[in-house]
Amino acid sequence: MLSPILLLVATILPPSIDDWKRTEPAKAELQYPNVAKEFGLTESDAATYANGPKTFTLAVHRLKDVTGAVALEQSLQSPDKKIFRHQNYVFETLAGTAPRGALDAFLFPTLKVDRSAPPTLLGNLPRKGRAVGSERLLLGPESLRAFEPRIPVAAAGFDFAGEVQIAKYGNATLAVLHYPNHAIARQQIEALKQVPNSAINRSGPIVSMVLPAGLDPKSAQALVGQIEYKAAIMMDKAPEKAQPDPVDFLLGVFQLAGVLIVMCLVLGVVFALFRAYGRHWSGKKDDDGMTTLGI
Repeated sequence: MLSPILLLVATILPPSIDDWKRTEPAKAELQYPNVAKEFGLTESDAATYANGPKTFTLAVHRLKDVTGAVALEQSLQSPDKKIFRHQNYVFETLAGTAPRGALDAFLFPTLKVDRSAPPTLLGNLPRKGRAVGSERLLLGPESLRAFEPRIPVAAAGFDFAGEVQIAKYGNATLAVLHYPNHAIARQQIEALKQVPNSAINRSGPIVSMVLPAGLDPKSAQALVGQIEYKAAIMMDKAPEKAQPDPVDFLLGVFQLAGVLIVMCLVLGVVFALFRAYGRHWSGKKDDDGMTTLGI
């Protein structure tokens, strides 16, 4: 196990967060610095804030992208830690209670966040029986050696853009390995079969395996059998034009005719009123005579 290190780059946390004032620096420690570097850690910061007699100490780690932040968030999980994530930033409350409302309103809007979508590999793992807080997203050799050294690095296939999600189910560990395509998954499953006493299964580009830890073979196979790849196909297609409805067309004609009739009546009444008004002010009782010419 690597000893904790202190990251001294203090550029993330501001002098104040709403009514909370930064009073003194704190230690932003990470137990596995090489793992954090593999996840894409760029900088860390920590500080103590005070608002009257109330204080809290907050540590924050900025990652290059959301995937690395999810991996770091999972790696820091433990029953005695208060961990939360905002996009590619991972926060840990070291002491006191962080005011989430103040953070949401005054800190999060100032951060330069990565807007990419979080990884979905964890969604392949069954919820039933899964030990809360045991999830670990592994993105390379360092995190694999730290959290699941029973899987050989070469078999994991990180050189082929492989990702590994593990979690505990009782005494057993379920690992789900995702690859870019079916061919790579077929290739890597042969290497993964070399792990002794493990149950293994492939569904599309996903390989699932239960590592030996007290599960009988039947239960282990049933667990990996729950992992199924479901492809989502998206097609760019122009929307179909709606066919005209004859009934709607006739209704539109009648509506237009009704509008025209009403307009004619209104204009006729207005014209009659103007003529009557003109006669009244001119003093004429009859209209001017009409001269006709017979040719």
